Amino acid sequence: MITQKWFERSQMYQELAQESVERGRYDFSCYAAQQAVEFFLRGLLIAKTGAKPYSHSLTMLVEALANTGIEVPVHVTDCARVLGEHYLQARYPDARLDDYSKSEALEAVRCMEVMIHFLREIYSGTS
Repeated sequence: MITQKWFERSQMYQELAQESVERGRYDFSCYAAQQAVEFFLRGLLIAKTGAKPYSHSLTMLVEALANTGIEVPVHVTDCARVLGEHYLQARYPDARLDDYSKSEALEAVRCMEVMIHFLREIYSGTS
């Protein structure tokens, strides 16, 4: 199943996000956390709608999920906003003035875990 490949890639990024915090690679941890959620969301949306969304915006992807009739809690949408910032800022060294901190990386991993937990519950209800 094609969605399984999206979920497997999400799992890879989840592991990289956690490992990167431990290695002090805080920017990469934030980016990997964003990617983990993006890949899981895409896989879930493909499973639910049959179509692959083309946005990298977690906020837009969460809105697309809500448009399928799923009620998305505020803490999940808040985490989508937190993680969404990292798609560009963590990828490009000149996209922000300050270096990433350990607390930012830990917050990104926490948000990743919150969102993945929610998305897994949705997916288990559709399969």
